[in-house]
Amino acid sequence: MTRRFLLLCILAVFLCGNISAQKGKSSASGQQKGHEIVFNIKDSKDKLVYLVIHYNEKLILKDSTTPVAPGKFVFKGSDRYDDGLYSLVSGDKKLYLNFIIDRNQHFEYNLDTTSNVDHFSVKNTPENEEMLKFQRKTASAQKLANEWSKKFKEFDAAGNKDSADYYKNKLSTINDEMLDFIHQEIIDKHPDYLFSKMQKSYMQIEVPEFKKENGDPDYEKQAAYYRTHYWDNFDLADHRFIYIPSFDPKLKDYFTKLLYHQEADTINKYIDMFLAKTEKDTFMFHYCVDWLSYQFETSKVVGHDAVFCHVAKTNQLAGKCYWMDEDLISKYEKRIKRLEPTLIGKIAPELIIPDTNLYEDARLWKSSYRMHKPYTILWFYDPNCPTCKKESKALRQVYDSLEVIGKRNFDVYAIGNDDTIDAWKKYVKENNYPWTNVGGNKGNIDYLDYFGIYEIGNPAMYIMDNKDHKIILNKRIEMNNLPQFFEEYEKVERAKAERAASQE
Repeated sequence: MTRRFLLLCILAVFLCGNISAQKGKSSASGQQKGHEIVFNIKDSKDKLVYLVIHYNEKLILKDSTTPVAPGKFVFKGSDRYDDGLYSLVSGDKKLYLNFIIDRNQHFEYNLDTTSNVDHFSVKNTPENEEMLKFQRKTASAQKLANEWSKKFKEFDAAGNKDSADYYKNKLSTINDEMLDFIHQEIIDKHPDYLFSKMQKSYMQIEVPEFKKENGDPDYEKQAAYYRTHYWDNFDLADHRFIYIPSFDPKLKDYFTKLLYHQEADTINKYIDMFLAKTEKDTFMFHYCVDWLSYQFETSKVVGHDAVFCHVAKTNQLAGKCYWMDEDLISKYEKRIKRLEPTLIGKIAPELIIPDTNLYEDARLWKSSYRMHKPYTILWFYDPNCPTCKKESKALRQVYDSLEVIGKRNFDVYAIGNDDTIDAWKKYVKENNYPWTNVGGNKGNIDYLDYFGIYEIGNPAMYIMDNKDHKIILNKRIEMNNLPQFFEEYEKVERAKAERAASQE
């Protein structure tokens, strides 16, 4: 991130967002009881104002009040508010003010309707005094930056390089000054202030320039360093981060972008590192475990079910989640028991199921292990299911097209799930599918249970590598993507083999 972009990101914290409604949980203890926060809004005509907290990239309604005198609004109660970044919003949804509620929840803020921070003042809250200094510094810097940016564009368009460079340098200088101010006057002077921690969390991680032996940049080491040190500027043992705007975007970027398409083992490694940093704060740990569980359980990305299983086994099922009752733990246990046998990398069991011609003679039932191509697609379908019919035809098109050019590298072991044997036989005969067709809900194991068909329904797809019968895909994908899937799989396997050989 460039220094100018960093400054713009910092400024963006003070813009308003959408307002929704949700109750929060009070978290402070050992502080002055209750809260009494007074806002004196000069020239205000409001009949109602709202107090909202930043949570999960939204503004969540916490409270509202009517004026006790013209322009004077008092939020008073026996409970304490959650610590976090708050906004004061007018009755017509105009943002008046961003401020911190933290240790001291008895203070007074003077402002007006112009949003000019030079007119604002605050009493009895040192943290908000520091935040107000920052807001004034930011407003002044932004005003100068806008003027100089305009000048730069004018001279640059006119081809006046010397003048354009002059204003470009001034823009760089003001950004440097702003960053120095943030470090020296906010982060270093008041490291325990929530506002200071928030500003630190916006700072980028400096990645060393790792080099290979031949002098070329070592991008793999740089990437690994960045993944490992990504959270260095966050205090993950402080649940107040849940209520400031920088946390959730970083959480999503880390786990849904930076790590999203890594292998499950790699994601699990960084999840363990991340959660270890949260364990000292039970509320933060609770939030992050729940977030990760939901994210990877509902993900459509191949392999993320293994990540969900890892999160659950090392947390929910390891006795770490104090908030869960026995019924919920039991549900997790059943869910993991269902998912684990068919995770990518697990060995698929041999299926021995009758086909349409050999149904009565168990000695001649067909085995899923006796295929000739490098891969076998286990294709579960119901002959009465419209989607199954459509997808089976699409699979046939891919099968035939690759067969014609001599590049079909998979067999299909198609399992019809229908108690009506005659209807199933009729369907197979009419469509004349060229692959192994078995079914009738008989077999050497309860394959519908083992592969979760009772839960996920039909159609369902699993692919195994016939070298060792290892599952390499456990989700249905577009049939047209099968050739690309096999190509990518083989590419990854070759890369693994090359890395392993180089380390010997």
